[in-house]
Amino acid sequence: MFGRNFNKLFNELFNDLEKDFFNPNNFERKTFTSDDGSFSYTMFVNKRNEINKPSEISLLKQELDNAVEEQNFEKAVELRDKIKNLEQNVEKISKLQKELDESIKIQDFEKAIELRDKINSLK
Repeated sequence: MFGRNFNKLFNELFNDLEKDFFNPNNFERKTFTSDDGSFSYTMFVNKRNEINKPSEISLLKQELDNAVEEQNFEKAVELRDKIKNLEQNVEKISKLQKELDESIKIQDFEKAIELRDKINSLK
């Protein structure tokens, strides 16, 4: 009896948390139940099919600022160029990443290698 009430209360709380805290564009809810139905658990999983390039770009910009502050201009040049490449190719990279994820899903690893290399060349 306690288990059912607890599960109901927990699921209600988690539903509110999902709406308020987790952005559904970035996470998906997955619930697993044991074969005999005696227990279940819910977790939020980061969707890996979307590349969050603005975050990657902001991290690179922070590294760039640090390199300039440390007067490591060689590293600053590399970071500047990498940021430009990412900004110019974000849509291509995102499209290729989706293809890569699908290739991995169907276990076409030869194509996955090719797509991975294309993505890396655009970064």
